[in-house]
Amino acid sequence: MIARIIVGFFLVIGGMLAILPVLNVWMIPVGLLLLAIDLPILRGPVTRGIIFGRRRAENIRRTWFRRQA
Repeated sequence: MIARIIVGFFLVIGGMLAILPVLNVWMIPVGLLLLAIDLPILRGPVTRGIIFGRRRAENIRRTWFRRQA
């Protein structure tokens, strides 16, 4: 539990340092997902973010295929 919180925290912080080549923006959502496992206060916002992202990706995918037809 403590290890997940520490790793999640460092992933979020590392993602904010996206200017470095190894650290990138992908680390922020992974860190938030790890933190949401142990911190109930983050479960709602992370879940809403996942649902929003999936709906947005589906809309973009639908629009892209509609244009190519």
